Amino acid sequence: MKITQIKVAECLKAFYICVIITQIKIMVFTSETALPIKESDQRYIFLAGSMASKHTINWRNQVVNSLRNSYQFLDPTKEHHDTLNATQMKKHVEWELDAMAMADIVLLNFLPKALSPISLVELGLYVNTKKLYVVCPKAFYKSSYVLTLCERYHTPTFKTLPEAIDTLT
Repeated sequence: MKITQIKVAECLKAFYICVIITQIKIMVFTSETALPIKESDQRYIFLAGSMASKHTINWRNQVVNSLRNSYQFLDPTKEHHDTLNATQMKKHVEWELDAMAMADIVLLNFLPKALSPISLVELGLYVNTKKLYVVCPKAFYKSSYVLTLCERYHTPTFKTLPEAIDTLT
């Protein structure tokens, strides 16, 4: 009897979560969840770029809060990224690659004090597409390289995140 009550409670909880998500119509997908089946009436942004340190504002949250009425979000952030074993890392990287391919827009944000080696790889993968938008302040240590590459392939660049957000609104 208890098992049946638990299953009913779980089903009701799942139903209410689905109703709430449907009404809100905003989703942030992470590598902890499967990628959604892309709906033709939805636009997706992959939030590529530097990890915010504990002392800076989470730029990904800023984008989500600013563009919540226009997009669904694919967020590759993985807090304990450096502690993943080989199998977990492979799964995470494959999720990221599939999510970038699925996205309508790849928003790549370089933070001034970050090294961002993975972000530089993502730049190389998508610079010659029409889906990449790059935020690269002059304070980023490889800004000259990033801006030259983007200029070569006509990739839109911005000095600040608010400039990019305004363009995507």
